[in-house]
Amino acid sequence: MKHLIAVLCTTSLFFLFGFQQPELAANKNITKPASPSDFSQQDTKAASHFYLTRFSYTPETWARLMKNPEDRRVAARQYIESVGGKLHGFWYAFGAYEGYCIWEAPDNVAMAAVGFAITGGGALSKYETTSLLTVEETLDALRLAGKVGYRQPGK
Repeated sequence: MKHLIAVLCTTSLFFLFGFQQPELAANKNITKPASPSDFSQQDTKAASHFYLTRFSYTPETWARLMKNPEDRRVAARQYIESVGGKLHGFWYAFGAYEGYCIWEAPDNVAMAAVGFAITGGGALSKYETTSLLTVEETLDALRLAGKVGYRQPGK
């Protein structure tokens, strides 16, 4: 059973929601909510890390794709697999960014290498990657935050 991780961004927090992703029947990106019991500790305590990438193509790239349409998921999958990772999803969108990817990579260095290679190619006008935290990692961070002893400036 495959899962999709969707991210809801607020001012300073990222909330992760799990969805079951049916096999790509008819090549559609349609998901239905997953039961929390579908996720095991092993799913969320994996050695890999998840990343959300937002990107936009340059006008020249769009012009090339209009002349020669191509499924860029194939290229994205090759890039992340070359560093031992996995592509979990690839979408185009309206708005501030034109595309979104959910990746899994062994570590930040591997994901940075993919980002450097992609942005160095010159086809994008914007590229931003966010490291995602599992619920368990967030709970650990919240517990640890209580020990930090933060003090507001000037107090």
